[in-house]
Amino acid sequence: MDEDYKNLDEMDTESKEKVIVFHGFSREELPAIMKAIKEAAGKEKDIIMAVSTPTSLEWKLKDLITELVREHEFFKKK
Repeated sequence: MDEDYKNLDEMDTESKEKVIVFHGFSREELPAIMKAIKEAAGKEKDIIMAVSTPTSLEWKLKDLITELVREHEFFKKK
């Protein structure tokens, strides 16, 4: 098994936020999927949801998660 996959729980991110990155879903599918996840998780769960972009597909997963968490924290303060 690749070393990157063995250490996912030990990733050094800024927090232990839950992050979902969607890829390959249509614009019509995403709202229903996101709504179902939020309902299943409950109101107390703060889940970061993002859609892949050509740029984000080039990033390492660790770097992408770190950036999504940073952006999420920024917007929560506003």
